[in-house]
Amino acid sequence: MNRSTTLPLLAAAVAALLLAGPADAGERHRAVQAASPQPVAEVLRTGGGTVSGSVAAVGVNWMTVQDDSARTDVRVRGALPQGIAQGAPITVTGRVREGGLMASEIILADGSLHRPSRDHDDD
Repeated sequence: MNRSTTLPLLAAAVAALLLAGPADAGERHRAVQAASPQPVAEVLRTGGGTVSGSVAAVGVNWMTVQDDSARTDVRVRGALPQGIAQGAPITVTGRVREGGLMASEIILADGSLHRPSRDHDDD
């Protein structure tokens, strides 16, 4: 190939890559994972992340987590893991859904990691 055909082909290849975006661009709902916990208010504002706080209330498939900035309901698909009690410290990773967090990971005070079954109904 000479230079006059190589440059247009190279430009077309670069343009195609830029327009295609990342390979997983079609996967809109991936688990959110922050590098470190953020305040509850910040996670609610930005759409997801990791929060550390204390459990303010507990239900079968939900809990309320609070820190100094705010409180939020946290839901899971299925039931919450055993060992979650009011007043206990907890860390939750999730994304904002209907004003609260949909948990993708829960870390209990003893350090155990729980990954609730994935939420497929919100695509």
